[in-house]
Amino acid sequence: MSVNVALVGPIGAGKTSLFNALTGGRGADGMGMVDVPDQRLGRLATAVHPRRVVAAQVRVIDAPPGSRAQRIAAAREADVVIKVVRGFGPEPDPAGDLEEIELDMVLTDLATVERRLELLAREQRGGRREGAAEMVTLERARVHLGEGQGLRSLAVDAETRSHLDPLFAVSLKPSVVVANVGDSLLPDGGELAQRVQRLAGERGLQSLPLSAKLELELGDLDPADATEMRATFGLLESPLGGLTRAVWAAGGLITFFTAGEPEVRAWPCADQAPAAQAAGVIHSDFERSFIRAEVTSVDELVESGSMEALRGQGRLRIEGRDYRVRDGDVVFFRVGR
Repeated sequence: MSVNVALVGPIGAGKTSLFNALTGGRGADGMGMVDVPDQRLGRLATAVHPRRVVAAQVRVIDAPPGSRAQRIAAAREADVVIKVVRGFGPEPDPAGDLEEIELDMVLTDLATVERRLELLAREQRGGRREGAAEMVTLERARVHLGEGQGLRSLAVDAETRSHLDPLFAVSLKPSVVVANVGDSLLPDGGELAQRVQRLAGERGLQSLPLSAKLELELGDLDPADATEMRATFGLLESPLGGLTRAVWAAGGLITFFTAGEPEVRAWPCADQAPAAQAAGVIHSDFERSFIRAEVTSVDELVESGSMEALRGQGRLRIEGRDYRVRDGDVVFFRVGR
């Protein structure tokens, strides 16, 4: 399973530079796979000595900035949207860029809601009795969007959400904002990034400053040299790692691990996912044929050296299909045939 992320932003925001920095220049046709850095993988690998180590992955799409239709389509298909705004070059207005991106999504959703309302109204005039509750929800959404507010800020319950989900509304998408600034404004991005942070915060979004151009250049260096160079800008780590963590948080994701001699692997899944659902991340058949989960923590596995040692010591927790998998769990799934 990979997490789908769309990069959107105006022309000249440095979105493609960020895409190339994230993918290490290995993307093609605007799509690339990005490994999610996680220090726990290295600890597990040192203890277990697997034949291979596999990180969780993010599938990144660089949405064409000049095509509104393609930009909206990429956002619709994404699990998380990264909104890139320009904080460098002549007369930068990153807060204005963010308002423009948000408004574009609001107007897209408003048109979608209005079309759906028109269809429901025709059906009801034709004698259809169902759909009254949906119309109430959509009318609330229409008013909210008409006030320039995205659907993320519309108070909804489970039933209301069920009326909105089929619309694939882009203003509902979990999002992260990147203030792409010149390296002279690092590490905090200066006043430009702070304005973006305030505006993003008002909308319930996390905002991070970074220099995509600098990160792209550092990607060509030896890791030790890149770390040393970042330090001259006051950066303790690559902000790309922080961006990945922000995507995880925005998408409501956690990471669990499987660890054995063949491989140590990180898997993304929804926070609070039942064990059977988490097993389905590995293979769809595993959810259907789930029997039980044998669970430990990274620390316990590193201490013992293997799942077999923990099993022999009776230290593996036995959990059923409704167990809620937690971030950092190391799991061995027992499944039927």
